[in-house]
Amino acid sequence: MTDISVIIPTLKPPDEVECLDHLASNSFSDYEVCLQNEPTATSARNAGIERAESGKLVFLDDDSRPRDGYLSRMSEVFETESAVAGRTVHPRDDIFAGKLTNHYDFGDEPRYVTRFWGCNMGVHRSVFDEIGGWDEAIPWGHEEVELAERVLTVSPIYYDPELVVDHPYADSVSDYLRKTYRQEVEQPYLWAKQGRSDREQWLTILGDAITPTNYLGFPVRSALLNGAGTLARAAGRVRGMRRHDSVPTD
Repeated sequence: MTDISVIIPTLKPPDEVECLDHLASNSFSDYEVCLQNEPTATSARNAGIERAESGKLVFLDDDSRPRDGYLSRMSEVFETESAVAGRTVHPRDDIFAGKLTNHYDFGDEPRYVTRFWGCNMGVHRSVFDEIGGWDEAIPWGHEEVELAERVLTVSPIYYDPELVVDHPYADSVSDYLRKTYRQEVEQPYLWAKQGRSDREQWLTILGDAITPTNYLGFPVRSALLNGAGTLARAAGRVRGMRRHDSVPTD
């Protein structure tokens, strides 16, 4: 049986999936790739789980660039851990480096964490057998947060800084703002699953939107990006709340 199954959601043709070349350049060869082109990230990952031969399930994005030794290290970690977070590096010295990508990196020391990201993570099949698959009500955006909360009910999430993947956070300011908006459209659904009332959600949206520090920073370009991101986040959340309100109830 294949040791590791790598699941990659993508709408690109195989010859345009950057991740495949980086996997092939790894010295570890006992793996298969489940390249899934279902319409959403979560449905693609669930289809990959069904298709995978191995119980060691690794999730990467089509533009993830796992460094050499990644797969062999992931195989080793899976011998003792059931849920794994890796170290993700934004590979550019640009406006997104630093504060905007701090969440990618949990530090230099291995430890247990409460989050992982779909561009660099692993979950053993046995965990999905207990908690179910990815929530397909979230097409993309906070789906890893939702999954992590359920994973933690049955297994800790182990962070290994040796599991390094280079993955660009955003390609441009417009790309960043578009992704921020799309992601935050899903936030109200996640809040509702956590039991937060509509009133609490609206107050959170308002509080975040009017907090002065969300519009400040240095240099000026960073401050402008910070403010624009805050507005995109608020707009996405408002759209998510309105979408929720428009769903007919019995």
